[in-house]
Amino acid sequence: MISHIKKFTNFALIILLVSFAIACSEDSPVVPEKQNKSVTSTSSADYSTQLFFKGSKNSQTGKIYEVLPGPAVINPAMSPTPFSDNIKATDGTYSLVVEDNVDVDSPNSTDNVSSVNIEFTANDGKRFKIDQIKIIHKPDGAGDHTFFGGVGLNKVMHGNSGIGTNLMPKMLAYITLWGLVDLKDAATGNVVASNRIVHIMVASKVRNDDLKMIPEVDKDKSDHDTWMAETHVILIPQDMEGNPSPVPGTDHGFIHMMWENVELTNSNRDWKKVYEILPGPAAVNPVMSPTPFSNKVAFGSGSYSFNVIDKSADDSETSEDAVENVNFRYRRPNGEVFVIDKIQIVHKPNGSGDHTFFGGVGLNKEMHGNTGIGTNLMPKMLSYITFWGITDLKDGSGNIIAANRPIHVMVASRARTPDLKLLTNLDTDVTDQSTNQRETHIILPPLDTDGNSSPVPGTGHGFLHLMFENVSLNN
Repeated sequence: MISHIKKFTNFALIILLVSFAIACSEDSPVVPEKQNKSVTSTSSADYSTQLFFKGSKNSQTGKIYEVLPGPAVINPAMSPTPFSDNIKATDGTYSLVVEDNVDVDSPNSTDNVSSVNIEFTANDGKRFKIDQIKIIHKPDGAGDHTFFGGVGLNKVMHGNSGIGTNLMPKMLAYITLWGLVDLKDAATGNVVASNRIVHIMVASKVRNDDLKMIPEVDKDKSDHDTWMAETHVILIPQDMEGNPSPVPGTDHGFIHMMWENVELTNSNRDWKKVYEILPGPAAVNPVMSPTPFSNKVAFGSGSYSFNVIDKSADDSETSEDAVENVNFRYRRPNGEVFVIDKIQIVHKPNGSGDHTFFGGVGLNKEMHGNTGIGTNLMPKMLSYITFWGITDLKDGSGNIIAANRPIHVMVASRARTPDLKLLTNLDTDVTDQSTNQRETHIILPPLDTDGNSSPVPGTGHGFLHLMFENVSLNN
Protein backbone atom coordinates (compact mmCIF):
# COMPACT_ATOMS: atom_id res chain seq x y z
CA MET A 1 0.00 0.00 0.00
CA ILE A 2 1.28 3.45 -0.86
CA SER A 3 2.09 5.77 2.04
CA HIS A 4 1.43 9.48 2.52
CA ILE A 5 3.80 11.90 0.82
CA LYS A 6 6.42 13.27 3.15
CA LYS A 7 6.71 16.99 3.77
CA PHE A 8 9.53 18.92 2.14
CA THR A 9 11.17 22.15 3.21
CA ASN A 10 11.10 23.67 -0.26
CA PHE A 11 7.58 25.04 -0.73
CA ALA A 12 7.70 24.85 -4.53
CA LEU A 13 8.71 21.20 -4.33
CA ILE A 14 5.91 20.51 -1.85
CA ILE A 15 3.29 21.86 -4.23
CA LEU A 16 4.78 20.09 -7.23
CA LEU A 17 4.99 16.73 -5.51
CA VAL A 18 1.55 17.03 -3.96
CA SER A 19 0.13 17.79 -7.38
CA PHE A 20 1.59 14.53 -8.63
CA ALA A 21 0.77 12.52 -5.53
CA ILE A 22 -0.42 9.00 -5.87
CA ALA A 23 -0.04 8.59 -2.13
CA CYS A 24 -2.66 6.79 -0.13
CA SER A 25 -3.43 6.35 3.57
CA GLU A 26 -3.55 3.13 5.57
CA ASP A 27 -7.33 3.30 5.88
CA SER A 28 -9.28 0.06 5.58
CA PRO A 29 -10.84 -0.45 2.16
CA VAL A 30 -14.54 0.09 1.72
CA VAL A 31 -16.85 -1.62 -0.71
CA PRO A 32 -17.03 0.53 -3.86
CA GLU A 33 -20.15 1.41 -5.76
CA LYS A 34 -20.48 -1.09 -8.60
CA GLN A 35 -20.65 0.02 -12.23
CA ASN A 36 -23.38 -1.59 -14.27
CA LYS A 37 -21.00 -2.83 -16.93
CA SER A 38 -17.41 -2.90 -18.12
CA VAL A 39 -16.49 -0.10 -20.52
CA THR A 40 -13.50 -0.21 -22.86
CA SER A 41 -11.81 2.64 -24.67
CA THR A 42 -8.84 2.83 -27.05
CA SER A 43 -6.54 5.68 -28.07
CA SER A 44 -3.56 6.03 -30.38
CA ALA A 45 -1.42 8.42 -32.41
CA ASP A 46 1.48 7.89 -34.79
CA TYR A 47 4.01 10.63 -35.49
CA SER A 48 6.96 8.25 -35.59
CA THR A 49 8.59 9.78 -38.68
CA GLN A 50 11.74 11.47 -37.43
CA LEU A 51 11.44 15.25 -37.69
CA PHE A 52 14.00 17.40 -39.49
CA PHE A 53 14.13 21.12 -40.19
CA LYS A 54 15.94 22.06 -43.40
CA GLY A 55 15.52 25.80 -43.10
CA SER A 56 15.72 28.67 -40.67
CA LYS A 57 15.33 32.44 -40.55
CA ASN A 58 15.57 35.25 -38.06
CA SER A 59 12.54 36.19 -35.99
CA GLN A 60 11.23 39.71 -35.53
CA THR A 61 11.86 39.68 -31.77
CA GLY A 62 15.09 37.78 -31.13
CA LYS A 63 18.28 39.51 -30.04
CA ILE A 64 21.11 39.93 -32.57
CA TYR A 65 24.72 40.40 -31.51
CA GLU A 66 28.33 39.82 -32.45
CA VAL A 67 30.71 37.80 -30.28
CA LEU A 68 33.94 39.80 -30.01
CA PRO A 69 37.46 38.63 -29.07
CA GLY A 70 37.93 37.67 -25.45
CA PRO A 71 38.84 34.82 -23.10
CA ALA A 72 37.10 31.55 -23.93
CA VAL A 73 34.34 31.02 -21.36
CA ILE A 74 35.14 27.32 -21.09
CA ASN A 75 38.91 27.89 -20.86
CA PRO A 76 39.73 31.53 -19.94
CA ALA A 77 43.46 30.83 -20.34
CA MET A 78 42.80 30.87 -24.08
CA SER A 79 42.50 34.48 -25.23
CA PRO A 80 41.53 36.10 -27.47
CA THR A 81 38.98 33.69 -28.99
CA PRO A 82 35.60 33.89 -30.80
CA PHE A 83 34.01 32.01 -27.86
CA SER A 84 33.89 34.72 -25.21
CA ASP A 85 31.20 36.58 -23.29
CA ASN A 86 32.36 39.82 -24.91
CA ILE A 87 29.35 40.67 -27.06
CA LYS A 88 27.91 43.71 -28.80
CA ALA A 89 24.30 44.18 -29.90
CA THR A 90 23.86 44.86 -33.59
CA ASP A 91 21.35 44.26 -36.39
CA GLY A 92 20.96 41.79 -39.20
CA THR A 93 18.75 39.32 -41.00
CA TYR A 94 19.21 35.85 -42.39
CA SER A 95 17.39 33.03 -44.14
CA LEU A 96 18.77 29.62 -45.00
CA VAL A 97 17.56 26.42 -46.69
CA VAL A 98 19.74 23.31 -46.96
CA GLU A 99 19.65 19.91 -48.64
CA ASP A 100 20.96 17.01 -46.54
CA ASN A 101 21.26 13.97 -48.79
CA VAL A 102 24.07 11.95 -47.21
CA ASP A 103 25.44 11.50 -43.69
CA VAL A 104 28.99 10.40 -44.52
CA ASP A 105 31.75 12.63 -45.88
CA SER A 106 32.66 12.12 -49.51
CA PRO A 107 33.91 14.26 -52.42
CA ASN A 108 30.78 12.98 -54.19
CA SER A 109 28.38 14.23 -51.49
CA THR A 110 25.38 16.13 -52.83
CA ASP A 111 24.68 18.04 -49.61
CA ASN A 112 23.94 21.60 -50.59
CA VAL A 113 22.70 25.04 -49.55
CA SER A 114 19.79 25.76 -51.87
CA SER A 115 19.26 29.33 -50.71
CA VAL A 116 20.97 31.75 -48.33
CA ASN A 117 20.72 35.44 -47.60
CA ILE A 118 22.67 36.79 -44.62
CA GLU A 119 23.20 40.49 -43.89
CA PHE A 120 24.54 42.08 -40.73
CA THR A 121 26.39 45.05 -39.30
CA ALA A 122 29.69 44.23 -37.64
CA ASN A 123 31.02 46.00 -34.55
CA ASP A 124 33.02 48.52 -36.59
CA GLY A 125 29.88 49.62 -38.45
CA LYS A 126 30.61 47.76 -41.67
CA ARG A 127 27.65 46.09 -43.36
CA PHE A 128 28.36 42.62 -44.78
CA LYS A 129 26.40 40.03 -46.70
CA ILE A 130 26.69 36.37 -47.69
CA ASP A 131 24.52 35.26 -50.60
CA GLN A 132 26.08 31.95 -51.60
CA ILE A 133 27.66 29.01 -49.75
CA LYS A 134 29.63 26.23 -51.41
CA ILE A 135 29.42 23.19 -49.13
CA ILE A 136 32.75 21.50 -48.35
CA HIS A 137 32.69 17.87 -49.55
CA LYS A 138 35.76 16.29 -47.98
CA PRO A 139 36.89 12.65 -48.06
CA ASP A 140 35.60 10.40 -45.30
CA GLY A 141 38.09 10.39 -42.41
CA ALA A 142 39.84 13.58 -43.50
CA GLY A 143 40.22 16.41 -41.01
CA ASP A 144 39.61 16.45 -37.27
CA HIS A 145 36.01 15.22 -37.42
CA THR A 146 33.15 14.39 -39.74
CA PHE A 147 31.18 17.09 -41.56
CA PHE A 148 28.24 14.66 -42.06
CA GLY A 149 28.63 15.04 -45.81
CA GLY A 150 28.76 18.83 -45.48
CA VAL A 151 25.32 19.35 -43.94
CA GLY A 152 24.03 17.63 -40.80
CA LEU A 153 20.58 17.65 -39.17
CA ASN A 154 19.90 16.94 -35.47
CA LYS A 155 23.54 16.40 -34.50
CA VAL A 156 25.09 16.56 -31.02
CA MET A 157 28.15 18.79 -31.27
CA HIS A 158 30.96 20.54 -29.41
CA GLY A 159 31.83 19.96 -25.77
CA ASN A 160 33.27 16.46 -25.45
CA SER A 161 31.44 15.17 -28.54
CA GLY A 162 34.54 15.28 -30.74
CA ILE A 163 32.56 17.26 -33.34
CA GLY A 164 33.63 20.89 -33.57
CA THR A 165 35.54 22.80 -30.91
CA ASN A 166 35.63 21.96 -27.21
CA LEU A 167 35.62 25.70 -26.51
CA MET A 168 31.86 25.61 -27.12
CA PRO A 169 29.45 23.76 -24.80
CA LYS A 170 27.81 20.51 -25.83
CA MET A 171 24.63 21.27 -27.77
CA LEU A 172 22.14 19.94 -30.29
CA ALA A 173 22.49 21.39 -33.80
CA TYR A 174 19.19 21.21 -35.68
CA ILE A 175 21.13 22.33 -38.77
CA THR A 176 24.92 22.38 -39.08
CA LEU A 177 27.10 22.99 -42.13
CA TRP A 178 30.61 23.78 -43.26
CA GLY A 179 31.25 25.70 -46.47
CA LEU A 180 33.20 28.31 -48.40
CA VAL A 181 31.88 31.83 -48.95
CA ASP A 182 32.75 35.19 -50.40
CA LEU A 183 32.15 37.83 -47.74
CA LYS A 184 30.76 40.89 -49.50
CA ASP A 185 30.19 44.56 -48.81
CA ALA A 186 26.40 44.70 -48.48
CA ALA A 187 26.15 48.15 -50.08
CA THR A 188 28.31 47.59 -53.16
CA GLY A 189 28.38 43.81 -53.55
CA ASN A 190 32.17 43.91 -53.78
CA VAL A 191 34.00 40.88 -52.37
CA VAL A 192 35.81 41.77 -49.14
CA ALA A 193 37.16 38.30 -48.32
CA SER A 194 37.20 35.50 -50.88
CA ASN A 195 36.85 31.74 -50.38
CA ARG A 196 36.57 31.87 -46.58
CA ILE A 197 35.52 28.96 -44.37
CA VAL A 198 32.11 29.44 -42.77
CA HIS A 199 30.50 27.27 -40.12
CA ILE A 200 26.78 27.73 -39.44
CA MET A 201 24.68 26.13 -36.73
CA VAL A 202 21.01 26.51 -35.92
CA ALA A 203 21.07 24.98 -32.47
CA SER A 204 19.78 24.65 -28.94
CA LYS A 205 20.36 27.73 -26.82
CA VAL A 206 23.78 27.83 -25.14
CA ARG A 207 23.56 31.32 -23.61
CA ASN A 208 21.38 32.31 -20.67
CA ASP A 209 19.02 35.28 -20.50
CA ASP A 210 22.01 37.54 -19.80
CA LEU A 211 23.74 36.09 -22.88
CA LYS A 212 26.41 34.39 -20.79
CA MET A 213 27.63 31.11 -22.29
CA ILE A 214 26.93 27.84 -20.47
CA PRO A 215 30.38 26.41 -19.56
CA GLU A 216 29.43 22.73 -19.84
CA VAL A 217 31.28 20.27 -22.07
CA ASP A 218 30.43 16.84 -20.61
CA LYS A 219 26.63 17.10 -20.55
CA ASP A 220 24.25 18.90 -22.85
CA LYS A 221 22.74 21.55 -20.58
CA SER A 222 21.65 23.81 -23.42
CA ASP A 223 18.01 24.87 -23.67
CA HIS A 224 16.19 22.58 -26.13
CA ASP A 225 13.05 24.72 -26.16
CA THR A 226 12.17 24.80 -29.87
CA TRP A 227 11.02 28.41 -29.56
CA MET A 228 14.45 29.40 -28.16
CA ALA A 229 16.73 28.13 -30.95
CA GLU A 230 19.70 30.31 -31.85
CA THR A 231 21.88 30.62 -34.95
CA HIS A 232 25.67 30.94 -35.11
CA VAL A 233 27.42 32.22 -38.25
CA ILE A 234 31.21 31.95 -37.85
CA LEU A 235 33.93 32.90 -40.33
CA ILE A 236 37.03 31.42 -38.76
CA PRO A 237 40.57 32.90 -38.87
CA GLN A 238 42.03 29.89 -40.70
CA ASP A 239 42.55 28.76 -44.28
CA MET A 240 41.60 25.36 -45.72
CA GLU A 241 44.88 23.84 -44.52
CA GLY A 242 44.24 24.95 -40.95
CA ASN A 243 46.87 27.68 -41.01
CA PRO A 244 46.20 31.01 -39.23
CA SER A 245 44.58 33.38 -41.70
CA PRO A 246 42.65 36.42 -40.40
CA VAL A 247 39.51 37.24 -42.36
CA PRO A 248 40.26 40.36 -44.46
CA GLY A 249 38.04 43.38 -43.95
CA THR A 250 37.31 42.59 -40.30
CA ASP A 251 38.87 44.49 -37.43
CA HIS A 252 39.72 41.38 -35.39
CA GLY A 253 40.25 38.64 -37.99
CA PHE A 254 37.03 36.64 -37.57
CA ILE A 255 33.26 37.04 -37.49
CA HIS A 256 30.93 35.33 -35.02
CA MET A 257 27.34 36.53 -35.45
CA MET A 258 24.43 35.33 -33.30
CA TRP A 259 20.66 35.42 -33.73
CA GLU A 260 18.38 34.45 -30.82
CA ASN A 261 14.83 33.00 -30.85
CA VAL A 262 15.08 32.08 -34.51
CA GLU A 263 12.46 30.27 -36.56
CA LEU A 264 12.92 26.69 -37.72
CA THR A 265 11.36 26.11 -41.16
CA ASN A 266 11.05 23.61 -44.00
CA SER A 267 10.19 20.64 -41.78
CA ASN A 268 9.16 17.29 -43.19
CA ARG A 269 6.00 17.33 -41.03
CA ASP A 270 4.19 19.51 -38.50
CA TRP A 271 6.48 19.61 -35.45
CA LYS A 272 3.65 20.60 -33.09
CA LYS A 273 1.97 17.16 -33.24
CA VAL A 274 4.27 15.45 -30.72
CA TYR A 275 6.59 17.15 -28.27
CA GLU A 276 8.04 17.15 -24.78
CA ILE A 277 7.33 19.62 -21.99
CA LEU A 278 10.58 20.93 -20.51
CA PRO A 279 11.21 22.28 -16.99
CA GLY A 280 10.11 25.87 -16.60
CA PRO A 281 7.76 28.24 -14.80
CA ALA A 282 4.22 26.89 -14.46
CA ALA A 283 2.06 28.70 -17.01
CA VAL A 284 -0.77 28.90 -14.47
CA ASN A 285 1.51 30.20 -11.69
CA PRO A 286 4.94 31.36 -12.97
CA VAL A 287 6.25 31.73 -9.41
CA MET A 288 6.40 27.93 -9.36
CA SER A 289 9.57 26.93 -11.21
CA PRO A 290 10.80 24.62 -12.50
CA THR A 291 7.73 22.47 -13.14
CA PRO A 292 6.52 20.01 -15.81
CA PHE A 293 3.64 22.41 -16.60
CA SER A 294 5.52 25.11 -18.49
CA ASN A 295 5.35 26.63 -21.96
CA LYS A 296 8.82 25.33 -22.79
CA VAL A 297 8.56 22.60 -25.41
CA ALA A 298 10.95 20.48 -27.47
CA PHE A 299 9.96 18.74 -30.70
CA GLY A 300 10.35 15.00 -31.10
CA SER A 301 8.80 11.98 -32.78
CA GLY A 302 6.84 9.05 -31.48
CA SER A 303 3.73 6.95 -31.32
CA TYR A 304 1.48 5.38 -28.72
CA SER A 305 -1.48 3.05 -28.41
CA PHE A 306 -3.36 1.43 -25.55
CA ASN A 307 -6.81 0.33 -24.49
CA VAL A 308 -8.37 0.64 -21.05
CA ILE A 309 -11.01 -1.36 -19.22
CA ASP A 310 -13.12 0.63 -16.77
CA LYS A 311 -15.12 -1.67 -14.48
CA SER A 312 -15.15 0.26 -11.20
CA ALA A 313 -16.51 3.75 -10.53
CA ASP A 314 -14.82 4.05 -7.14
CA ASP A 315 -11.39 3.29 -5.74
CA SER A 316 -10.87 -0.15 -4.27
CA GLU A 317 -7.97 -2.53 -3.81
CA THR A 318 -10.14 -5.10 -5.60
CA SER A 319 -10.87 -2.85 -8.58
CA GLU A 320 -10.58 -4.59 -11.94
CA ASP A 321 -9.78 -1.44 -13.94
CA ALA A 322 -6.90 -2.17 -16.30
CA VAL A 323 -4.84 -0.93 -19.24
CA GLU A 324 -3.79 -3.34 -21.97
CA ASN A 325 -1.81 -3.45 -25.22
CA VAL A 326 0.45 -0.62 -24.11
CA ASN A 327 2.92 0.61 -26.72
CA PHE A 328 4.53 4.02 -26.08
CA ARG A 329 7.64 5.12 -27.96
CA TYR A 330 9.21 8.59 -28.05
CA ARG A 331 12.42 9.74 -29.73
CA ARG A 332 14.22 12.96 -28.92
CA PRO A 333 16.03 14.69 -31.80
CA ASN A 334 19.38 13.84 -30.17
CA GLY A 335 18.59 10.13 -30.63
CA GLU A 336 17.49 9.23 -27.10
CA VAL A 337 14.51 6.86 -27.13
CA PHE A 338 11.98 6.11 -24.37
CA VAL A 339 9.71 3.05 -24.43
CA ILE A 340 6.83 1.95 -22.20
CA ASP A 341 5.23 -1.41 -22.97
CA LYS A 342 3.38 -2.33 -19.77
CA ILE A 343 1.47 -0.42 -17.09
CA GLN A 344 -0.01 -1.81 -13.88
CA ILE A 345 -3.02 0.23 -12.77
CA VAL A 346 -2.94 1.53 -9.17
CA HIS A 347 -5.87 0.17 -7.14
CA LYS A 348 -5.97 2.16 -3.92
CA PRO A 349 -8.46 2.13 -1.02
CA ASN A 350 -11.53 4.29 -1.40
CA GLY A 351 -11.08 7.67 0.31
CA SER A 352 -7.29 7.46 0.49
CA GLY A 353 -4.89 9.95 -1.04
CA ASP A 354 -5.58 13.50 -2.16
CA HIS A 355 -8.32 12.59 -4.62
CA THR A 356 -10.11 9.68 -6.25
CA PHE A 357 -8.52 7.62 -9.03
CA PHE A 358 -11.99 6.41 -10.15
CA GLY A 359 -10.92 2.83 -9.51
CA GLY A 360 -7.67 3.39 -11.42
CA VAL A 361 -9.26 4.26 -14.77
CA GLY A 362 -11.79 7.03 -15.35
CA LEU A 363 -13.74 7.94 -18.48
CA ASN A 364 -15.16 11.40 -19.25
CA LYS A 365 -14.00 13.04 -16.03
CA GLU A 366 -13.59 16.75 -15.30
CA MET A 367 -10.09 17.26 -13.93
CA HIS A 368 -7.46 19.75 -12.78
CA GLY A 369 -8.09 23.45 -12.27
CA ASN A 370 -10.36 23.89 -9.25
CA THR A 371 -11.86 20.38 -9.46
CA GLY A 372 -9.70 18.88 -6.72
CA ILE A 373 -8.80 16.04 -9.11
CA GLY A 374 -5.16 16.20 -10.21
CA THR A 375 -3.06 19.36 -10.03
CA ASN A 376 -4.13 23.01 -9.96
CA LEU A 377 -1.09 23.79 -12.10
CA MET A 378 -3.10 22.55 -15.09
CA PRO A 379 -6.29 24.22 -16.37
CA LYS A 380 -9.70 22.68 -15.87
CA MET A 381 -10.31 20.18 -18.67
CA LEU A 382 -12.34 17.17 -19.73
CA SER A 383 -10.42 13.89 -19.62
CA TYR A 384 -11.96 11.29 -21.92
CA ILE A 385 -9.55 8.70 -20.51
CA THR A 386 -7.51 9.11 -17.34
CA PHE A 387 -5.53 6.54 -15.41
CA TRP A 388 -2.79 6.17 -12.82
CA GLY A 389 -0.31 3.30 -12.82
CA ILE A 390 3.18 1.93 -12.28
CA THR A 391 5.58 1.24 -15.15
CA ASP A 392 9.16 0.53 -16.17
CA LEU A 393 10.70 3.17 -18.45
CA LYS A 394 12.95 1.56 -21.07
CA ASP A 395 15.41 2.76 -23.68
CA GLY A 396 15.15 1.99 -27.38
CA SER A 397 16.92 -1.35 -26.93
CA GLY A 398 14.50 -2.52 -24.26
CA ASN A 399 16.81 -1.93 -21.30
CA ILE A 400 15.11 -0.66 -18.15
CA ILE A 401 16.42 2.79 -17.26
CA ALA A 402 13.85 3.60 -14.56
CA ALA A 403 12.01 0.78 -12.79
CA ASN A 404 8.72 0.84 -10.92
CA ARG A 405 7.83 4.46 -11.72
CA PRO A 406 4.45 6.18 -11.20
CA ILE A 407 2.77 7.22 -14.46
CA HIS A 408 -0.32 9.31 -15.18
CA VAL A 409 -1.94 9.34 -18.62
CA MET A 410 -4.81 11.48 -19.92
CA VAL A 411 -6.56 11.65 -23.27
CA ALA A 412 -8.22 15.02 -22.89
CA SER A 413 -9.68 18.14 -24.43
CA ARG A 414 -7.02 20.39 -25.89
CA ALA A 415 -5.48 22.60 -23.21
CA ARG A 416 -2.86 24.31 -25.39
CA THR A 417 -3.20 26.96 -28.06
CA PRO A 418 -2.00 26.45 -31.66
CA ASP A 419 1.42 27.81 -30.62
CA LEU A 420 1.44 25.35 -27.68
CA LYS A 421 0.83 27.85 -24.88
CA LEU A 422 -0.97 26.28 -21.93
CA LEU A 423 -4.38 27.72 -21.07
CA THR A 424 -4.55 29.13 -17.55
CA ASN A 425 -8.24 29.11 -16.62
CA LEU A 426 -8.80 27.14 -13.41
CA ASP A 427 -12.45 27.96 -12.69
CA THR A 428 -14.04 27.38 -16.09
CA ASP A 429 -13.24 24.75 -18.71
CA VAL A 430 -12.26 26.72 -21.82
CA THR A 431 -10.34 23.87 -23.45
CA ASP A 432 -11.18 22.80 -27.01
CA GLN A 433 -13.48 19.76 -26.89
CA SER A 434 -13.68 19.32 -30.67
CA THR A 435 -13.29 15.68 -31.66
CA ASN A 436 -10.32 16.53 -33.89
CA GLN A 437 -8.50 18.44 -31.14
CA ARG A 438 -7.99 15.75 -28.52
CA GLU A 439 -4.54 15.48 -26.97
CA THR A 440 -2.74 12.93 -24.84
CA HIS A 441 -0.52 13.63 -21.82
CA ILE A 442 1.96 10.98 -20.64
CA ILE A 443 3.59 12.02 -17.37
CA LEU A 444 6.23 10.28 -15.26
CA PRO A 445 6.58 12.54 -12.20
CA PRO A 446 9.70 12.97 -10.03
CA LEU A 447 8.33 10.66 -7.32
CA ASP A 448 8.81 7.08 -6.24
CA THR A 449 5.89 4.78 -5.43
CA ASP A 450 5.96 5.93 -1.79
CA GLY A 451 5.51 9.56 -2.80
CA ASN A 452 9.09 10.57 -1.98
CA SER A 453 11.06 12.93 -4.17
CA SER A 454 12.80 10.78 -6.78
CA PRO A 455 13.95 12.15 -10.15
CA VAL A 456 13.27 9.78 -13.03
CA PRO A 457 16.67 8.41 -14.13
CA GLY A 458 17.74 8.84 -17.73
CA THR A 459 15.40 11.73 -18.52
CA GLY A 460 17.91 14.54 -18.06
CA HIS A 461 15.59 16.73 -16.01
CA GLY A 462 14.00 14.33 -13.53
CA PHE A 463 10.60 13.81 -15.14
CA LEU A 464 9.00 12.99 -18.46
CA HIS A 465 5.97 14.85 -19.83
CA LEU A 466 5.14 13.84 -23.41
CA MET A 467 2.35 15.34 -25.50
CA PHE A 468 0.54 14.02 -28.58
CA GLU A 469 -1.96 16.20 -30.45
CA ASN A 470 -4.93 15.29 -32.68
CA VAL A 471 -5.10 11.76 -31.30
CA SER A 472 -7.68 9.09 -32.02
CA LEU A 473 -10.21 7.92 -29.43
CA ASN A 474 -12.57 4.97 -29.77
CA ASN A 475 -15.08 3.99 -27.11
